[in-house]
Amino acid sequence: MLQYSIKFYQLNMKKRNENMKISSLLKEDLIVSQVACQSKKSALEIISHLAAEKLKIEPQILFNSLISREKIGSTGIGNGVAMPHVKIDNSLSAIAIFLQCSSPIDYDATDGQKVDLFLAFFIPEDQCSKYLTALPDRSKRLLDKALLKQLRHAEDSKTLLDLILSTD
Repeated sequence: MLQYSIKFYQLNMKKRNENMKISSLLKEDLIVSQVACQSKKSALEIISHLAAEKLKIEPQILFNSLISREKIGSTGIGNGVAMPHVKIDNSLSAIAIFLQCSSPIDYDATDGQKVDLFLAFFIPEDQCSKYLTALPDRSKRLLDKALLKQLRHAEDSKTLLDLILSTD
């Protein structure tokens, strides 16, 4: 019985993590490289504008959601990486935005380091369990030191996309 339970758990976790293929959320037009980010606020504004353009909604709505989420606790996960994530209306599609800042900014990250890489998620409320349960696994993959070095040295969105998709 215990073996069955372990197998069921392993299959369930595998299925859960397969639900969040970054390739289904992130496209080259949702990646920007070498952006001059002045502050946490400016980085979140840039992310909001990119997402709003794709989702065809007002950027202020997304920006306000991101700021509200940050008030709960920083989405800076360490090693210069932040993973902002918010719920959006069910009528919208789930998307991800990747932002590479030209220089690190203060972000109140858990490890106190400045942040220069952002992977932001905008997920419809009715799909949150599908995507947000996979965030810890996604963040673990993203924090690989070799990958981070490559992401920081990438000079264009195509290279960034290829590197990020390599973690799928």
